[in-house]
Order: sequence, then C-alpha cells, then structure tokens
Amino acid sequence: MSDSALENHFQVVYSGVLPGFSHSDVRSALAQLFKTTEEKAERILASNRAVIKAGIDQTLGEKYLEKLSSIGIDAQLKPEPALVASAYEVPVAPATATGGAERISSNAGAATQYKTEEHVPFIFTGNGFEYFKIWIVNILLSIVTLGIYSAWAKVRNKQYFYGNTLLDGVSFSYTANPVQILIGRIIAFVFFVVYAVAGELSVVAGMVMGGLLLIVLPWVICKSLRFNAHYTQYRNVPFVFHGRLGEAALAFLLWPLLGAVTLGILMPYAFYQQQKFIYGNHSYGTAAFDFKATVGPYYSIFLLILGILVVGGIAAFVAGMVLPLLAFPLVAAAYLVVFAYFVVATSNLNYNSIHVREHRFQARWRVQSYLWLMVTNTLGILVTLGFFLPWARVRTARYKARHTSLLAVGDLDSFAAAERNAVGSLGEGVGDLFDIEVGF
Repeated sequence: MSDSALENHFQVVYSGVLPGFSHSDVRSALAQLFKTTEEKAERILASNRAVIKAGIDQTLGEKYLEKLSSIGIDAQLKPEPALVASAYEVPVAPATATGGAERISSNAGAATQYKTEEHVPFIFTGNGFEYFKIWIVNILLSIVTLGIYSAWAKVRNKQYFYGNTLLDGVSFSYTANPVQILIGRIIAFVFFVVYAVAGELSVVAGMVMGGLLLIVLPWVICKSLRFNAHYTQYRNVPFVFHGRLGEAALAFLLWPLLGAVTLGILMPYAFYQQQKFIYGNHSYGTAAFDFKATVGPYYSIFLLILGILVVGGIAAFVAGMVLPLLAFPLVAAAYLVVFAYFVVATSNLNYNSIHVREHRFQARWRVQSYLWLMVTNTLGILVTLGFFLPWARVRTARYKARHTSLLAVGDLDSFAAAERNAVGSLGEGVGDLFDIEVGF
C-alpha cells in the first residue's frame, strides 16, 4: 500500500471529557451533533476507547477534532489500524476494537481473520432521590396493607433498578406479575406459621417441620431462580434457568452437610458447587451460560479469610489485654475487611468465569473501594436512622455497574435478534403451570 493511501485514512478516537465541561451537557451535545440518542452517546462517554468516526482523511479529521473539542470532548486522530497492518503485513483487530482480538481460521485454508472483543460497560443511571420516592411509598403502602403490597413493592424496586441498568445503550426489564409473588409469599407465610405453632406444641413436631423445610429448600431455590430468570429480559429476550431439583439438593444440602462433618474442609467446595449450580444453569434465550470457574480459587479465598480472622482475633486479644476498649474496634475492622474481601473476590471470580457463547463478562471490583462504599453506606444509614438506605442501594448498584462489563464479540443487536428468533420458534416464555416465586 502506498504512503498516500495511509495518509488519507484516519479515525477519530474518543479519549475523555475535557475539564470544565458537564458530563450531561457533553452527552446531549454529542447526541445532537451526530443525530443519535443520548443512550448511544452515553456508550461513547463510558468507553475507554471508542471510534467516533472512521475512514476519513486528515483534513476532515482535524475538523472533527475541533468540533468535538468545542463541545467538551477530548479526541485523537489516528491512522486506521487495519491500513497500518496492511502496510506492514501484520494482521491486527479491526478499527472498532476496544479490547483484545481472538484469532480464528477455517479448515479450508482461508486467510486468517480476527474476531474483536469490544469492551461494553454496564451503566447505571438511577439516582438516590428518585429511588427514595419509590422506596418510601413502598414502605408506607406495605405497612397500611399489612404486608400485602410488599409483592408490588418488590416488582417496582426491580423494575427501577433493572430499567436503569444499561448494556450497550439498552436497559434490562422485569416483567413479573406481583400477584404471582404474593401467592408465593402467602405459601411461605403459612408454612412459617405452621412451623412456629408446631414448635410451640411439641419439640418433635418442630423438628419434623424443620426437616421438612430442608427437604423443600432445593425446590424453593429452583422455583425462585427459574421465576426471576423467566421474568428478566434484555432486548425482549428472557433469561432461562435450567437447574434441576437433584442438582439443587446436592449443592445446597449434601455438600454443606459434608462441609460441616469435615469441620469446614469441604465448605469451599460446597460454595463452589452452589455458584456452579446458579450461574452454570442460566441461559440468555437459548445461549447457555458456561461457568468456567474451578474449585481452587475458592479454597484460596476461604484460606485468606481464615488468615485474616486469625490475625484479627490475635490482634484484638492482645489489644484487649493492654487496652480493653481497642478490642471491639479491631474485631469490627477485621469483620468489615473480611466481608468486603469475600464479596469482591467471589464477585470477580464468578463474573469473570461466565461465558455466553463467544461473549464473556469482566469484573474489576476492588477491596479498598468496596470497603469504603460499605463503610460510608453503613454510617449514612445509621446517622439518618435508615433514611439513607435508598441512596446506599443506588450507590451500590452504580458501583457494580461501573466495575462490571461485557467483552462482546460482534454485534449485540444481531446476537439478541438471533436469540429472539430462537426463543420464538421454541415457544419459550409461556411459563409453567405453577408459575410463582416462593421465598422464605
């Protein structure tokens, strides 16, 4: 390829928002400039590297930079990677790539091609005051109706958080009927009343009801997971849970029991089996989740937690001998660190192990930032006597979205359209004859 050809093919690459400009103003100006929606403009602003314009010459590219700079966008003009690769005869990912590239080749000896992993972040757009109005109404109506409205409150909560969680500019949706949730809660309440009365009348009857609860537990777990998956949708394609009762019994009854019998040695394996059951039995339409985690990292997490607890306990004991007032703060600090580490480590491990066909998730949660989130949320809730709770939930949802993304290979629109057609042809979405959520 000639040098003149390379000089006439450039792309404008987004780098960030310039200081002094409002994020919302930049988003609106960008949407107006390119005659697109603010959701798509937000995708560009949330990306670490997005190609705004490609296949242009240097003169036009400089004009784009000047216009983008005037609305608060920092961008760079770069040669198109595909053309640079041709000049040096080195294959690289296409210009739209924002992540890595996966090489594929055909058995017929065709030329090597590359599938591009595009970094698609989750975005949460909710705010605390907006959710507070929903939250306070839910509480008041639940009190007035003696808990009956709680089923509607759950649907409203889920619809708010799902509707404000965006992936590739499209939000999730929750379509459950509150009546179905109410029926499940009535069943759970009746069982609880029978259990409580039996325990008062006879110890043996209480033990029998407790044993019955353990037997029913796998069914409850399967039922609830299947219900919530069925009524969760993305691009009008529902999620599906395929877990079976026997698998649930092994994961949530047998393995924890063996973990207790072995004095905790098998507890990490039991926890691994539970995560594998939950994540590995989901699918997006007909695209099954492939959970690639192994048991080793879970043992590493549990061993480190044990080490933190031992060190924290020794430090608290020694401090208590010198100054008793220090014992409780040290124990509380050790607990907070352990809890934050457990949530972050297991979340990263679980999400990073989920593959959906060629797509995969990526989680980048951090212990320090999550610990700060947890501490400030707790203090806010205590100081405000609970009224900060809506803001705490919104902050947590925003943290999860900000630190989780999808590494997508190819166009998500096409992927969702294919799954929508597949689900439609299979008649998925009817539900079963006993379509309720049962939870204790």
